[in-house]
Amino acid sequence: MAIKTAPNLSTVERLLDEVDEYCGRVQEIRQKLTTLPRGSEEYLDVLPDLDVELDTLRLKIEHALSALEEFEDSLPESD
Repeated sequence: MAIKTAPNLSTVERLLDEVDEYCGRVQEIRQKLTTLPRGSEEYLDVLPDLDVELDTLRLKIEHALSALEEFEDSLPESD
């Protein structure tokens, strides 16, 4: 039977760095959309890219949140 160990703080920070990276990717796509006429073919062609990045960001956030919670749960209780 495998024993699961809690992630360390360094791991949590790396996961949060990935969240920051994907936030930047979403921001870049949003900025690109502001330069295109709303509803134009070019605009609509960029939306699937936004969908992919947002979904990936959601997964990264969920993973980082889970790791942070596991890390916090592993800390000794303070009185």
